[in-house]
Amino acid sequence: MRHIILALFALLLHVSTQAQTNRHVGVLVMIEDSLTHHFIGSSAANNFIQRYPATTDFQSFASDTALVLLEENFHKWNFCTMESVHFSVYEENRKNLRATDFRNFREDWFNTLKEEFEVEAILVIRNSPRFADGIHWSNTDITGYGIYNGSRRAHNNVYVQLEFLFFASGRPLTHIQGPVYQQDRNFPRNDKPDEQFSEEDLLMTEAPLQQLIVNQIEAAISNANLLRGLR
Repeated sequence: MRHIILALFALLLHVSTQAQTNRHVGVLVMIEDSLTHHFIGSSAANNFIQRYPATTDFQSFASDTALVLLEENFHKWNFCTMESVHFSVYEENRKNLRATDFRNFREDWFNTLKEEFEVEAILVIRNSPRFADGIHWSNTDITGYGIYNGSRRAHNNVYVQLEFLFFASGRPLTHIQGPVYQQDRNFPRNDKPDEQFSEEDLLMTEAPLQQLIVNQIEAAISNANLLRGLR
């Protein structure tokens, strides 16, 4: 009898442990497949934007980095990737619906994905669609990620800003933190809109962009408010 009780206790302990480790978070990463070059001139008339094919798959890099770091920091949770189309539906409705209608949609959207993918939360990581010029303080919005030059020749930058949205219910917690720019006098520079960067120039952006992605994911994970409840 004693052996039976011990066996039942061990089984219950195993089931309880499994229940604790079978909680899932869906991870959805959206990084554009093109580099953007912003030049901010001495006046708005001198500003210009150029776009180039990305030299590496930054979306896969960000996704792989996020999964590794999340699994290292949150041992009680399992993380699974989700397709970007699910968030595209969210964004389309956010733009087109009235505020009250969107709140209802947001709850239904989250609950549907929660049931379909058997997750308890969803983490969206994307490069910010646009953000304010943080170096020259112009009225220009910076979009995408890539190379950022200004009228001062020493200000050659590689940049990316990631946005993190954590859904544990219909309403997301949002987090944007970490270094956005890496500056180096020797980074690629172009101040003439009729000139183009070479492939060698663009390859110089890979390592600093990847490091900025790592730094920002680490900063988001260390933010207890964003991922509260996961530990």
